[in-house]
Formats: sequence, C-alpha cells, structure tokens
Amino acid sequence: MIIGGLQKFTLSDFPATPAAIIFTQGCNFRCPFCHNGELLAATTKNEICEKYLFDWLKKRRGKLGGIVISGGEPTIHHDLIEFIQEIREMGYKIKLDTNGSNPGMLSAITQRGLVDFIAMDIKAPLEKYNILSGCQIETRAIESSIKEIAKSSIDHLFRTTVVGSMLSPDDLMKIRQLVPAGSQYSTQEFKKEFATDQTLS
Repeated sequence: MIIGGLQKFTLSDFPATPAAIIFTQGCNFRCPFCHNGELLAATTKNEICEKYLFDWLKKRRGKLGGIVISGGEPTIHHDLIEFIQEIREMGYKIKLDTNGSNPGMLSAITQRGLVDFIAMDIKAPLEKYNILSGCQIETRAIESSIKEIAKSSIDHLFRTTVVGSMLSPDDLMKIRQLVPAGSQYSTQEFKKEFATDQTLS
C-alpha cells in the first residue's frame, strides 16, 4: 500500500467514532475541484511506511475507535483487502471513502463484511461524469458501485461536492435520482481555496 498521508485524529469523518484518517496515494480520477491534489500521482516523496503506520496504530488501540481509509482512491490498490484485514485485526472499526470506480473491489469488501461504513462520492449526473471526474469514465461501473453499496448491510452515505459553476440545480436533481431509496445522501460545500483548478467557483 502506498500511503501518502496520515491525519491522527478526527471527530467529523467517521460518524460517532473518534478516528484517524489514512490517505492512500494515487487516484484514477482528475476532478478539477479535488481537495487532495497532492494525492493524485501514483507516487510521492512523502510516503509513510507501513511499519511506522501499523506500529502507531497498535499504540493507539483503546484511544481511537476507527480508521478512515481515504485518498486518492483506495480501491485502485491491489492490496487494499489485506491492508484492511490487518487493521481490523487490531480491533478498529473501518470506514472506506471511494469514488465508486471499482465495483469489483467494493463487492469483495462488502461481501466479506470488511468495513463498517462506506462513503461514496457521486460526482455528477451520468452524462456529465467525464467532465466532473476529469477523465473518461465507464458510468456502468459507477451505477454498479451504487447498487453494490446500497444492497449491502453496511452503513453508508452517498455524497456530492456542489461546484456551482459545474453543477446546475437540474444536475443535482439527477444525482439524487441515482441514490437508492433508503440510502443516506448529503451534499458538501466546494472550497475553492483547496481545489486543483483555482478558476472554479
């Protein structure tokens, strides 16, 4: 696993759970409004070694309730399942953040019950996904991931970053129609100061 960052404490990223956030390095999207631009590349000079991370996690047992695995995009890493299993064996609850581009990996994770919470970003209505993701996307993968997460027994949230210059009220209505009945959905504010494309508003 290539680890690009570690936030050692958060009360806002894992519902009702004091947690740390592990940021995996690398992403297959190039969203112009991304807040984690330094994590897009496949490698980083600031990589955190797994031994340091796991030693730190062992010391924090009993003080942290959960671990958020975010990115970048965690599901592009072939060893994600083994990585999650090792953290679970320490007694932590796990939340996974994903862009939904790898339904096969998500299916393997949900069917094994490896995580306690999943948050998936729905970037746009399907016809605008290539624009908001910054690359060519197979939207059937996005739809499959939504269905896979929704049908699981795992707590989950679908969410959208609202970029006013890229998403119209009609777009937001179409996004909501992608969210299955019974699933949580929320929107989050776009913050220009953190975006990779500073011309957005």
